[in-house]
Amino acid sequence: MAEPSGVPEPARDLVGFVAELRRHGVHVGQGRTIEFCRAATLVEPRDLYWSGRLTLIGRAEDLPRYDKAFVTYFARLPEQAESRNEQEEAYPGGPSDLVSGEDDSAEEEGLASEVELLAHKDFAELSEAELAKVAALIERLRLRVPPRRVRRWRRAPSGPIDLRRTVRRALRQGGEAVELRRRRRVRKPRRLILLLDVSHSMRDYARSLLVFAHSALRGRHPMEVFCFGTRLTRLTRVLSTSSVETALAAAADRVLDWDGGTRIGPSLKTFLDTFGRAGPARGAIVVLCSDGLEQGDPAVLGSQMERLSKLAHRIIWLNPLKGGLDYQPLARGMRAALPHIDVFSSGHNFASLEHLAEVLSEAGGSRSGDRPRRNLD
Repeated sequence: MAEPSGVPEPARDLVGFVAELRRHGVHVGQGRTIEFCRAATLVEPRDLYWSGRLTLIGRAEDLPRYDKAFVTYFARLPEQAESRNEQEEAYPGGPSDLVSGEDDSAEEEGLASEVELLAHKDFAELSEAELAKVAALIERLRLRVPPRRVRRWRRAPSGPIDLRRTVRRALRQGGEAVELRRRRRVRKPRRLILLLDVSHSMRDYARSLLVFAHSALRGRHPMEVFCFGTRLTRLTRVLSTSSVETALAAAADRVLDWDGGTRIGPSLKTFLDTFGRAGPARGAIVVLCSDGLEQGDPAVLGSQMERLSKLAHRIIWLNPLKGGLDYQPLARGMRAALPHIDVFSSGHNFASLEHLAEVLSEAGGSRSGDRPRRNLD
């Protein structure tokens, strides 16, 4: 097959190395490939090995495959052979040493750092085995949603003076207010609502986000879970089972528009018409997980987000595309939704979900009228 005429030869070599890595069984996504090519332009040729190792490898178990692929591929390129030899002399422990085997302490260190690597790896780049490990991490994640104050009061040893009870007590004691009665606001758990996009463009993230929803449902706060593609489906009861695999299988059977189109605006309208003003959306923290690639009229999405903003206590939007280095919210649907969002984050890996848990624990305070948008990333 002929090489593309408009691509510089160094770039073809870098992309060719990525293809070699894949032939050796290392999964490399487009994002990591771009990072590798950028890093390669910023370092000397002798540092190419370490640039690739830092940008292309996300699992400790892939290190031997990377070293073998590096030696195999660049040995075929005469212009890289000298740089590779210089690199091995300057950096003991480079590819030659690593291919021959690592000591036990290095292996233990690699295993210890595997969780950290998985936590920061994009869900779309995880293998099936890695998805299972990340699902186990997500299942251990616990959310703490702050309570909300309601209009009712209850007796308390401290707090504002309860004038009515104080006066009644004084009347029983001859009209003198000898004892001051006090009260405090009743607090109730604030409701959490998850709206998950399961359309085709979110297929690499939907499973992990449903695992997150399953884990969150095990908390003590009231919660509702919905998913949408072209229509809205309530999954609260389906995901409430103890087994995550059973819950995911039941959700897949329940959702008719899985891996289909994306109509966020109409789905949100259905949610608000059914669960809005007199339903669970009032005063709730709403977490909407979607890439914002609306296929319908973005004006509908904008109007429904405005309705939601008047009912919800906080609106948090997770967009996995935001995990990219150069992401800009230029999609029509995303631009229409942004003015009504309180917190805009990525949700593309486990670390971002951990950060979301921290944000939720602080999301119970009073809401200002101008809705300042926070950026988690």
